[in-house]
Amino acid sequence: MEENKNYLNRYLIWTAVIAAFILLYVFIKLPEIVGRKNRELVASREIAVTIPEGFNVGQIGETFEKLGIFSKNVFVSAAQSQEGYLFPDTYRFYKDAKPEDVIKKMRDHFDKKITPEILDQIKLKHKTLRDIIIMASILEEEVKSAEDRKIVAGILWKRLERSIGLNVDAALTYILGKASHALTAEDLKYDSPYNTYRYRGLPPGPISNPGLDTILAAINPIPSPYFYYLTDKDGVAHYAATLEEHALNKFKYLR
Repeated sequence: MEENKNYLNRYLIWTAVIAAFILLYVFIKLPEIVGRKNRELVASREIAVTIPEGFNVGQIGETFEKLGIFSKNVFVSAAQSQEGYLFPDTYRFYKDAKPEDVIKKMRDHFDKKITPEILDQIKLKHKTLRDIIIMASILEEEVKSAEDRKIVAGILWKRLERSIGLNVDAALTYILGKASHALTAEDLKYDSPYNTYRYRGLPPGPISNPGLDTILAAINPIPSPYFYYLTDKDGVAHYAATLEEHALNKFKYLR
């Protein structure tokens, strides 16, 4: 009997020890397990959305409409005043996100990207952030390569300084919803402050949401002897110092 009693006592002790280890393991691991489950739950409710550089609010709205999150028109109505300041990037949004949630996250990201150092650069160039964003939004639409954007920025700032019309297709296509190659002679007469063929100076607002490199190109343009440029059907930019050279480029590359 004494031997059975000792065996039972050892059994109870080892059972208690094992139970204690199990409880300790659960106590240590429980926050990690709960955290992982919470992350999995959050991830199941989220969706990754990529907004390319140069998208305008209409294109951003279309992206969310295609994902079934909300309609393009509702987004455009809410976001129009933030055109130019919705920073393009890849985000994670809840599947039931509202336009205001998207606008806030993208605008907050913009505010983080535009650092005090960048604002100081803009001030040194005697420009405003608004003018830089408008110029960068044009560059996003007008030319494709980083180098070309710096050169074209130099051309457009120079034209502004000399009170020469910008004559950029992108601002007109923004309001007409037509591709550049589809613009007609009648379109060039369209009465809108976004029509830089009719009105001097920058358009009244951005026409797309530029990326950081393009914003920096607008701040730090490359000087050149050129006053004119065009982009051929392959996206290659061609430059000219005189109107005659520009006309020749049109004949050579836009026929």
